[in-house]
Amino acid sequence: MNTNTLGRREFIKYGLSSSLVLLSGCSTSQKKLALRGVTNSFPSEFVNSLSTGWEFFPIKDIEFKKSPYNSALKEKTDLLVLNDGWISGLPINSLQEIKADNIRNNFSKQTSAFLDGLGKDYKKKLFPLAVSPWVILFRNEDSLALNNKNSWEVVFSSSLTKQIVFPKSPYLLISIAQKIDLVNDFSKIKSQAQSFDDMNALNWVVSGRANAAVLPLSSCVDSLVKDPRLSVLLPQEGSPLNWTVLASPSASLESFPTDWFNSLWSSTYLRRVISKGFLPPTNLLDLRRKNINVPKRYQSIFLPEESVWNKCWSLPILSFQEKKDLALNWNNS
Repeated sequence: MNTNTLGRREFIKYGLSSSLVLLSGCSTSQKKLALRGVTNSFPSEFVNSLSTGWEFFPIKDIEFKKSPYNSALKEKTDLLVLNDGWISGLPINSLQEIKADNIRNNFSKQTSAFLDGLGKDYKKKLFPLAVSPWVILFRNEDSLALNNKNSWEVVFSSSLTKQIVFPKSPYLLISIAQKIDLVNDFSKIKSQAQSFDDMNALNWVVSGRANAAVLPLSSCVDSLVKDPRLSVLLPQEGSPLNWTVLASPSASLESFPTDWFNSLWSSTYLRRVISKGFLPPTNLLDLRRKNINVPKRYQSIFLPEESVWNKCWSLPILSFQEKKDLALNWNNS
């Protein structure tokens, strides 16, 4: 028998084994990188600008899950996109540092202040993608008897008594109250509330069950532009900011896609993203120089005046004791 020559059966067997190995290798090399997040919580252009090497996996039914982003970290995930309200629930040790110094060096003062408020650990491991101010959305504003129409104090107008929907967060509401010198008595805000309902705030107003709602600009822009009954206010005292951030799980070997970030805020997508109520984490002065074309009626909302924007604020992460004290303060008022 010639041991240097393969028989027909052995040759076929060898060929089949080799093909399976090659196919497996191709499958592994072509496996896409995973971005996970909640649909509509960030600019859709972010997904549209994805390179073909990435795939978006939506996190569903977030309102029914205690720690939806923690669950995502147990699956193959290369980037998480989330709103800042969920940050404190992220396990910091499961995240890796996102460097991208060439972008971080161009962050605005507002962005730097937001990151400082997260503390040194989260500051290095979270990357601000976009920001949207909280605003007051009105239905049929002209028919409402509103006082102090450019201020947060407008929420105390008699026509809004039991007719305004507030977010569930006492922390956010207390921060607003403090801007208008309501330091420890928050009963005035509570007495105006129709409901405390983040998820359905827009529906309350559009359906006519409420005259106004406090919500992020990005969550009501589409209805605002389409429905002539709706109008919006960014108060002169400034506003809390709603941040969209990226996090990179430690298990991912992928470096941060800086070209992807640059693509989102390039001329291809810039106007569309801003028209959806989002602003970049970089300097607003640069945007004004570009003469972005947005609806004239809402220009001061989509691209706020510097005097108003500089008064806007972000909410720092609270310690356990601070959360406890805040809840006690809110509940007892």
